[in-house]
Amino acid sequence: MPPPDGQESHFHEPYNSLQTGTVIAFGTTYLIATLFLAFRYFQAFKLIKKIEIDLIIITMSYGVALIYFVTMVNLMDYGWGKHMWNVNLEDLMEFNKGLLINTLTYLICPCITKMAILSVLYQINPATMCRYLVVAATVAIFAYTLTLCIITGGPCNPLHAGTTVCLENVALSQAVLNIASDFAVIAIPIPTIHGLHFSTKQKVTVGCLLALGSGVIICSIARLPYVLLLGKTTDTTYTEAILGVWSFIEVNLGIICACAMQFKRLIAIYLPRLSLFSSRSPSPTKLTAGTPVNRFQPQNIGGQHSY
Repeated sequence: MPPPDGQESHFHEPYNSLQTGTVIAFGTTYLIATLFLAFRYFQAFKLIKKIEIDLIIITMSYGVALIYFVTMVNLMDYGWGKHMWNVNLEDLMEFNKGLLINTLTYLICPCITKMAILSVLYQINPATMCRYLVVAATVAIFAYTLTLCIITGGPCNPLHAGTTVCLENVALSQAVLNIASDFAVIAIPIPTIHGLHFSTKQKVTVGCLLALGSGVIICSIARLPYVLLLGKTTDTTYTEAILGVWSFIEVNLGIICACAMQFKRLIAIYLPRLSLFSSRSPSPTKLTAGTPVNRFQPQNIGGQHSY
């Protein structure tokens, strides 16, 4: 691609501000995700004495996020974050080779995180209808992720010529479906929360805590305009890098939120003033690691819940 007027091509320049910012964005958010995951493992081993299924799934997502970053750094050597006129044809071919695994890891990571969140929702409410909704959401998310991965590795494979538009359509489809599934995950526990024997304040607190797992939807929506921009720009390698910064934040924020929504035990013991039940009358019994978890029973739901 020829440079615009007043610009010159520089094929071997060092990392620019966008590439450096990408590394900083990932490093910062991944460090926070690491701390939150460490808190979950502390809670698992020290407080509740068991490793919950969602923690195992989140750990998988954490590993995939790291692979996603490694593939991104590799792409930087071949033009990721550079303007197209600073990328030669040889580097662009190598860029396309690395783009496949990079795209696949991004598609997979949010899916895994949502599986962790849905596993929590499945355990919270034993009512048949609620569990049907959780299973339906799980199947739908898995199905569209698998479909997009197959399309990306097949007809939209970046190693094939003329697949740019196809990949842009995959990116747009994934962004829209990702946002829609986040809304679905937020909506699923609403009937459960409505039926609780809690005050309005406590219901709002529970709702916010459960919705925290899908708090990443804010980042997903903020990322959408850059997905739309991909189809309108010829400076693809640079625009994709801007999109990549939001993707990193989205992936790591998803891990952070999925961990935080299960901090109930940690908060109840070490930050009791922030506990869900802090608005109740004080109890002479002090919470310790051995104190049983509070339980509640909703109205007309047909099952007991633990949270």
